[in-house]
Amino acid sequence: MAVLMVAATVYGVVQLLVLSSPTRSVRVSAVLLAIAVGVYGCGIVTVLLEYAYTRTVSDQPHGGALLNTVKTASYTVDPVIEELAKITPLLLAAWNVKIRRQWGLTDYVVTGAALGAGFGLLEAVARFGLDAARAVSLPTGGWMIPDSLQAPWIPSPGQVFAAWFPAPFATLDFGEAHPAADTSPHLVYTAAAALGVGILIRGRRWQRALGLVPIAAACAHHMLTNYAAAQPGARDTQSLVEDLNGNLWIPLAVLAIAMAADMWQIRRAKRTVPGVLLREERAGRTGLTALTGYGLWRVPWSTLIALRFARMRRALFYAAASTRYTDSGLLHRTVAWTAAQIDTTDHQHAWQGVGLRTVRQVARSLRDRRRWWFILISLVLAVPALVFLGAGSFPAAELQERFTTSDGPAVLMAFGIAALLWTAWNLTRLLRTWQATSALPLADAHAIVRFRIWTALGSLIAGTVLLLRMQQEGLGADDKLFRNFHLLEALNNFLAYLGFALILLALLALFPPGGGLAFAGAGIAAGTITVEAAIHATALGTLGVVLMAAAGGGAPTDGPPEGQADAGLQSGSRPKSEEPNPVTEEQQQSFNQSQQHLNGLSKRKQADEVGKGFERDGQKYKPEAPLLKTGKHGVDWSEGTARAIRDGRPQGQFGSAADVKYAAERGAELGPNKTGFFRLPEGHNCIEYLPDGTTRTPNSIFVKVYPNGKVHAYPLTR
Repeated sequence: MAVLMVAATVYGVVQLLVLSSPTRSVRVSAVLLAIAVGVYGCGIVTVLLEYAYTRTVSDQPHGGALLNTVKTASYTVDPVIEELAKITPLLLAAWNVKIRRQWGLTDYVVTGAALGAGFGLLEAVARFGLDAARAVSLPTGGWMIPDSLQAPWIPSPGQVFAAWFPAPFATLDFGEAHPAADTSPHLVYTAAAALGVGILIRGRRWQRALGLVPIAAACAHHMLTNYAAAQPGARDTQSLVEDLNGNLWIPLAVLAIAMAADMWQIRRAKRTVPGVLLREERAGRTGLTALTGYGLWRVPWSTLIALRFARMRRALFYAAASTRYTDSGLLHRTVAWTAAQIDTTDHQHAWQGVGLRTVRQVARSLRDRRRWWFILISLVLAVPALVFLGAGSFPAAELQERFTTSDGPAVLMAFGIAALLWTAWNLTRLLRTWQATSALPLADAHAIVRFRIWTALGSLIAGTVLLLRMQQEGLGADDKLFRNFHLLEALNNFLAYLGFALILLALLALFPPGGGLAFAGAGIAAGTITVEAAIHATALGTLGVVLMAAAGGGAPTDGPPEGQADAGLQSGSRPKSEEPNPVTEEQQQSFNQSQQHLNGLSKRKQADEVGKGFERDGQKYKPEAPLLKTGKHGVDWSEGTARAIRDGRPQGQFGSAADVKYAAERGAELGPNKTGFFRLPEGHNCIEYLPDGTTRTPNSIFVKVYPNGKVHAYPLTR
């Protein structure tokens, strides 16, 4: 049954992930980690706060009996505590400026829903995780725990996957013939409250006050639900609660509001952020069409690259909506670099050599061998909990009943103590990773590390509380830890060894980060890679290397590789200082005549005439073919802005075939194996792209002549 509870929780969150795909920028892994934070972070904090409140009030001279205090608090103070505890991770995450800028409202809603779903999972497992032996299988599906006429009911797999946002358990009315999974109430509450958090953080001036409305509504809805449960005679209230909890319009409406606001920001940012649109988008196609077409070249690799790029670009758009895009320069360069790589590989030929074997080799280059030892140790420690709450939660297996006898509780306790020590060690590694990745501009990297740290802290706090309670009360591993507690009375049946089992399962959420994040963190800490390379690794991981491999295997878009040229003469660099040769009157007249003649030809004939070159002093001179096409600095080059942003230096582009012919003529004056600078003539059409996304008109060209007479050149400002 615990397995089905987990499946229902994860499935509801995955449904939100799919629905939010058009505007979501946060990764799936980060949202799934938020479920663990809901269990071990929000849940543990709520337990401590509610325990302290009810005991403090009950101990007052006029506080009354503890049972009455707990009952009253269940629909007055506790719902507020729980909702505030569930949105606290969002507020703490938003303390980081990168997360605050790069998360849209959709990201807050989806992550908040995951936090609430995790909180609801803790309640369900704590209340029914040990009841597998008492469960009764129903002919209509699912398992009933015969407690009362309104018995708890765990839906079957078919009922879970046929529902929207299914709850881990429901209440089965007496005589109900066809039960169906309920909507997860905590997912609904926290999704609404998370929308309020997003408005508070991303809103401007008076708009922020509107964020309090969804938070207050979530608290009121929760209080009303708990009041109906605590007051069986309030039939009108119970009817209203059933209508509210049974409608899907609440989470869907919350998500629709968030997505609409984010879509408006994305459309506005597309017009203001330069160098991040794909070639197909600049040609008039929509982003969805362009990315879908690219994703079909080599499924699943090109598909995953397209999805990762789309999310990363949305994060940049959200950042641009709250501040100038130049303030997110590192992220901007990464997005522009990825867009240029996608344009380069947007054809079938680029993906011919990319397959499972290639990707496996790439993944091996990013592999951290020490990480597998950490994973192996965590899995070994978690085995007893997986058997106890995993295989043992199926009633037919009868494993759980056997596990709770003899030395079973002691085994869970021993493994739990070992897990606490191992978690403390993992926490130190996560703190080092946090420090190493502080320079990275991607919000995902910061969110994932923080969620793991909060899960580890929650697990350590829970283990410490368990051990202290057992020591102070003289309890054994099979004794109850709490009595008279809210949290849907879950902790009234909470045995010590169940707590240690949950601590063991926390290790599954603490695996060291893999792929690009691990590579980037280790590389920065060791000083072996640059921050720019670490950003690419974190953004795309293995997929980034696959993308570069595809780009390297595609059709060439430029002349001789710049790596073969002298480093000081690479395109876009600044060779040694030299005063450009001025434009003579004869050169200006020749340029004007060439420009007038070529303007009367079609674009193809212009390229053919200039590309065939000319002969001077027995040597054939002609410009590099890419300069007349789509190659770097060429007349049809489309990656100028992206390249300038990525490399952090200006990039020149020839504006016409006449400009290219002028460069070739100046190369003939130099002769083979020579380089030089020349002023551009009046009336040229060259353009220079700057790293800040703007452009200017260059005044010079750099020319290099290869031994075979081929002329390499690019415009610049001197």
